[in-house]
Amino acid sequence: MKDYLPVSLNKISEIIKDFPTNEFTTADIICKYSGGFFSNVGTPASYSLNAQFGKLLQRNSNVLKITNIPPKVEIKDDIGRKTKSSVWQKNT
Repeated sequence: MKDYLPVSLNKISEIIKDFPTNEFTTADIICKYSGGFFSNVGTPASYSLNAQFGKLLQRNSNVLKITNIPPKVEIKDDIGRKTKSSVWQKNT
C-alpha cells in the first residue's frame, strides 16, 4: 500500500506560468490542478490535503520559481466556507 499521492510538479509549474498575475494563492493552484477548492473543515493540518499541498509548494519553491508571501489571506472555498490560504509570488 502506498502512503502518498503522486503530484506532478510539471503540471503545477505550467499552472503557475499561466496565471495572468505574479501573485496567487495555494487555493488558486489547487483549484486549477484538481478542478475545485474545498476547505478541509475539522481536519488537522497533518491530514489536510490542502495543507500538504502547501507544504509541497514550499519544499519545491526553488524548482517552481515561487516565493511565499506571508501572511495568509482569508478566502472562501468553492462552496462559500471561509478559510485561509498562503500567497505566492512568481520569481522573475
